[in-house]
Amino acid sequence: MTLKNKLLIAFVGLALVAVLITAGVFVYKSVFSEEVRGRVMVVQQNAEVKRLALVKIFAVSSRDAEAWKASVINAYRKILDDQYEYTIKSSMERRAIVSEEDSSIARIEKLLSSATECRDSAREFWIVDPNQPSKKRRFFELMVMPGFPSVRKVEQEALDSRWDKCYETLRNSVVPELETAYANAVSRKAAELKRHDAEVSDKLAEFSAARSRFLSHEYLTEIPQSVKKVYAGISDDNGDFSIRLPIGDYYLVARGKRLVFDSNEYYYWVRPVSVPSDESVRCLMGNNNMLGASDKNLWTDLEELIQSQNEKK
Repeated sequence: MTLKNKLLIAFVGLALVAVLITAGVFVYKSVFSEEVRGRVMVVQQNAEVKRLALVKIFAVSSRDAEAWKASVINAYRKILDDQYEYTIKSSMERRAIVSEEDSSIARIEKLLSSATECRDSAREFWIVDPNQPSKKRRFFELMVMPGFPSVRKVEQEALDSRWDKCYETLRNSVVPELETAYANAVSRKAAELKRHDAEVSDKLAEFSAARSRFLSHEYLTEIPQSVKKVYAGISDDNGDFSIRLPIGDYYLVARGKRLVFDSNEYYYWVRPVSVPSDESVRCLMGNNNMLGASDKNLWTDLEELIQSQNEKK
C-alpha cells in the first residue's frame, strides 16, 4: 500500500471519528436532559414573600438569545445614529432659515433707512433750502436702490422739484410700505423658526418614543418569532416550576404580575441558567435577578450602552 493511500485512509478515519463525536454530542444533548426546578417569587419591603402563580416561563438557547440581543442592540444603535444625523441636519436647516430671513430683514431695513433719509431730505428741500447739490445727489443715489417702492413716481416728483409731493409720497406711501414689509419679514422669520422647531420637536419625540420602547421591559421580554422557544411552562399555585432541558446554556424569560390594592405590579426576568448546574436545581426568579436588578441578565450590555450614551449627552 502506497503512502498516499495510507494518508487517505487516515484522513477518512479521522473525519469519521469527528462526525461520530459530533453526532454523539448531539444525540446526548437531545436524549439526555436535566430537570430545572425553581420558584417565582417577590419579596416585599416588609420582607414578606409573595409567590407568583401561573407565570409563563420560556427557555431559549443562549445562542439564540445572544442573536436576539445583538439584533436589539443594533436596532437601538441605529435609532441613536438616526437621531444624531437628524439633529445635525435640522441644526443646519435652522441656521439656513436664520441666514435667509436675516438677509431679507437686513435688505428691507436698509431700504427703510434709505427711504426715511429721503423723506427727511425731501422735507428739508421743500421747507428749508432746495439748493443743496451734494444732498440731492445723495437723495437720488438712495432712491434708485433695488427694491425701492414707487421709485418712478418719487423720481419724477424730485426731478420736477415738487418736493412737497415727493415728501408726501415718501411719508404716506414709501416709508409705511417698507415698515410693513419689515414687520412682515420679522414675523415670517419667527413663524418659520416656530414651524421648524415644532417639526424638530415632534421628530425628536418620535425618536424618544422609539428609544423608550426599546428600553421597556415589555419589549425586552417579548420573544421574537425568530427565536425558538425550547420550552414553555407555567408556575403552579405555589410559584414552583419544573422543566426538563437538554444540557446546555439558556435564558429563562418570564413575566409576572400581582394585584396590589387596586392596581397591578409587573415583574420581568431574562436570566441565564446553565444545565446542569447548582443553580438549575434551585432556580429562583426573584427580586435580585429581575430586569433592572443587580444580577447580570441578557440585557446588561444594552443597559451599559444606554448608560454610555446618556453620559455623552
